[in-house]
Amino acid sequence: MSDYILSESGVIRISDNASIPDDAGNRDWRAYLQWVADGNTPDPIPERAVDSSAAEEEATKLAAKDKLVSLGLTEPEAAVVARVEPPAAG
Repeated sequence: MSDYILSESGVIRISDNASIPDDAGNRDWRAYLQWVADGNTPDPIPERAVDSSAAEEEATKLAAKDKLVSLGLTEPEAAVVARVEPPAAG
């Protein structure tokens, strides 16, 4: 584990969870650059966790829509009933 974690706008200092922007005028950013110059490497940007409950809910809605279509509803009607985005017109 490192002292810093990369972020989309700079780094996060692990010791106090400080968000340090990529700004040459920021003394914490300059300290970070010195830390890197001394041979250290920050941890990568963490991968975003997938909200499995949201994915499961969406899968359930899509399955319900498909079932409604198999029972004779049109795609747009089934989408409304199953509360999913209707297919694009075209």
